[in-house]
Amino acid sequence: MNPLNIVTLLGGFIYLLLGADLLVRGAVALARRARVPPIVVALTVVALGTSLPEMVVSLQAAVIGYPGIALGNVVGSNIANVLLVGGVAGIIFPLAHPGGSIRRDTVMMMGATLTFVFFCLVQGINRVTGIAFLVGLVVVMIPTVKDAMKAHYESEGMAPMERVLGLPAHRPVIFVFLLVGLLWLPLGARMVVNAAVAIAVEVGMPEAVVGLTIIAFSTSLPELATTVVAARRKETQVAIGTLVGSNIFNILAITGVAATVAPSGIAVPRLFPYLDLPVMLGAAIFITLLAWTGRNLGRKAGIVLSGGYLVYIGAVFLLS
Repeated sequence: MNPLNIVTLLGGFIYLLLGADLLVRGAVALARRARVPPIVVALTVVALGTSLPEMVVSLQAAVIGYPGIALGNVVGSNIANVLLVGGVAGIIFPLAHPGGSIRRDTVMMMGATLTFVFFCLVQGINRVTGIAFLVGLVVVMIPTVKDAMKAHYESEGMAPMERVLGLPAHRPVIFVFLLVGLLWLPLGARMVVNAAVAIAVEVGMPEAVVGLTIIAFSTSLPELATTVVAARRKETQVAIGTLVGSNIFNILAITGVAATVAPSGIAVPRLFPYLDLPVMLGAAIFITLLAWTGRNLGRKAGIVLSGGYLVYIGAVFLLS
């Protein structure tokens, strides 16, 4: 095995962890300074930033003629976001129900997931479907933006929120944190993906398995790093908002862009209806029920979710 790939893999992990820490601190500081709820920031800035690796990888795969990898990346990443990222974060610190708009956002996530599953099973993912997904992304972002504007307006006469230890206080520093975090996260993920794919090729791993496992896991590392850091800092609104926002963005934006640029649409792998799509749908239902029942994602549930992800990965390799 080429030692350079291992070094690149480790370097990518370092960029991911540092980028996640800066992004979380910058996002929370921005929310506090603008008097916008952290859940709104997590559903927009953080979710978009942590989904950039999936976007880059899926777009590249679709353009060069491997749209199946793009589709596997979206499905695998959404599964990893809930089972692995949510599970690990719950083990570190119980993720409390953040209230507010998260219920509405989980409904949007469920709607996007059900629509995605429907097209995969019935019609397939073509250019028209991709454009429709992109239009849907704009539609679901409108209420989130309205929430941000409303929160800022209603809090103009209120006292500033208590400063969180370790957060940048000045606006230029906050934007430096956000910018560096948004740059380092996809850079680190890109390094990890390149190294992981090279290692997979060396050991002879099938292409479909690479898309659903290594690439999906690698591109989900920003969500994992960001959510873990948020959980350690007890910013559970950022943690849950990142999961929900990232899953929405993965389906609508990444699938939309990949299907739009793919020369002949995206074919659905034959095993998707029997394993991957049901697991993806079940993960979305779990997060939605968590939000609507007001339950916390505690350590026991986190262990079950993390274990479920390992079982899923094992099933993918077994069936492939």
